[in-house]
Amino acid sequence: MLDEVFRGTNSLDRIFGAKTVIKNLYLLSTIGFVTTHDLEISKLEEDYPNHIKNYHFTDQFVNNEITFDYRLKEGVSTTTNAIALMEMIGIKI
Repeated sequence: MLDEVFRGTNSLDRIFGAKTVIKNLYLLSTIGFVTTHDLEISKLEEDYPNHIKNYHFTDQFVNNEITFDYRLKEGVSTTTNAIALMEMIGIKI
């Protein structure tokens, strides 16, 4: 399991690096999980539809708190939460 591959690096390097690592793991016939917030990485499923699959957890805001259902669902998440989180801590949008 890889969690947020190359976090802390600039966006272009992080996305390129993560895609490269994932492609190499695919070539080695490995099985595993990769977590990311970079939607660009999810496009690897289009390149390797029989081998790479996207899954997500659903989030929602209840009483000014973010909650997750922790039920794995197929596909890329269709929700975002950064703007709501910024507003919750007082950042003006």
